[in-house]
Amino acid sequence: MNRILRATAALGVGALVVTLSACVPESDPGDIQGAPSAGADDLKCGLGTGEEATGEPIKVAAVATASGGVDFSSSPDSAQAYFDCVNDNGGINGRPVEYEVGDDALDPTKTAQLAAGYAADSSIVAMVGDATFVGCDVANVEYKKVDLYSITGVGVPQACFESSNIAPVNAGPRTSALASLQYFERQGQADPFFAIGLNTRGNGDWVADGIEKYTDEAGIDLVGNVLSDPAESNFLPLVSQITQAAPASLVIVDPAPITASILAAAEQQDARGEIQWSCTASCYDAQFGEQIGDYWEGFVTNSELALVTADGDDANQWRAVMDEYADADAPRDTFSQAGFLAAKIFVDALLPLDAETLDRETVSDAVLGVRGYESDLLCAPWYYGEADEHHANHATRMAVIEDGAYVELEGCQDVADPDMAQILEREQSEGLLTK
Repeated sequence: MNRILRATAALGVGALVVTLSACVPESDPGDIQGAPSAGADDLKCGLGTGEEATGEPIKVAAVATASGGVDFSSSPDSAQAYFDCVNDNGGINGRPVEYEVGDDALDPTKTAQLAAGYAADSSIVAMVGDATFVGCDVANVEYKKVDLYSITGVGVPQACFESSNIAPVNAGPRTSALASLQYFERQGQADPFFAIGLNTRGNGDWVADGIEKYTDEAGIDLVGNVLSDPAESNFLPLVSQITQAAPASLVIVDPAPITASILAAAEQQDARGEIQWSCTASCYDAQFGEQIGDYWEGFVTNSELALVTADGDDANQWRAVMDEYADADAPRDTFSQAGFLAAKIFVDALLPLDAETLDRETVSDAVLGVRGYESDLLCAPWYYGEADEHHANHATRMAVIEDGAYVELEGCQDVADPDMAQILEREQSEGLLTK
């Protein structure tokens, strides 16, 4: 039985008129409580020569949703910051990266136009750090025509993970939601369960379907699987639904600003109770605990990549690069990490090649050949490879707010998805997890 409840009729993304972003910090996002201090080596990007690249530029592009009601620009912003650092350190064997970002403004028609333009420009060798909220399906059509490939920073809709020429670095909202559910299941706190998402095609419905399938198979009582109008601003009726359903735990699969509004409504009604509240990785921002306040101490969030306070080569370099090359108000969140990592994967794939031979064909071959890519930002190796679907990141971490800041609650765990069997089989049969 379909237990997905929709507060309104099914909506297209054109109805998404409230401003959504990974998070809108209230204080300097560069000040990450508990993070190690940067060292000089953290700004030795790529070749690490300390000398500016002056050769012929290597052109790279991205399509991201940065306006129209959604701002996912933290992914290409961090990719740009990393490319700037690489260019100050010898570029890709002497050639700087020239990066262009197109804003699709939450309009799939514009996504298609941008993708077609980049595809038609043969001087653009790859797409890196993309983060479109609406357009992976239409973009993939254009990329596939000309063998152009995207190392996407942030995939959101289902199509981002079921495309031949797009491979996201992040885990995506469905995996992130299932990670939270399965964490509570391991703690004996998942039954009964409640889920909240956006009533958007190819996104909210896809996530809700995954939750319903998993709870059916696991024998968990799903007492709410609510998809709300993205333009909704009154969350008191939703809070009433939650309290009446009395779940043991719940997950909110919404961007951070909407989640913060839901939490504010719940606090207004003092509705936290004994429920274990959580959010997907969209809420994993260094400033989110500060934003939602003391009432939500103990709030749980999934993290698709390492915690922003993690101590590791890539984690430390991401923070240092953001501090040096990004705007002070640029978010320090999972999506920023994903854009940085997408750019780093791209650079690392090209550095072994002869810089004089780099064109779309040689770069596409290098991108498709990425396998077993390891980073301390990831729980498991990342890969590309040739396939009609790409979902390499399906192991995540959990974090909890303590004293206003996120700390690790649980380390890396594989996330089970009833629809991932073919991808897991392919990883093993093609040896994609090893170089």
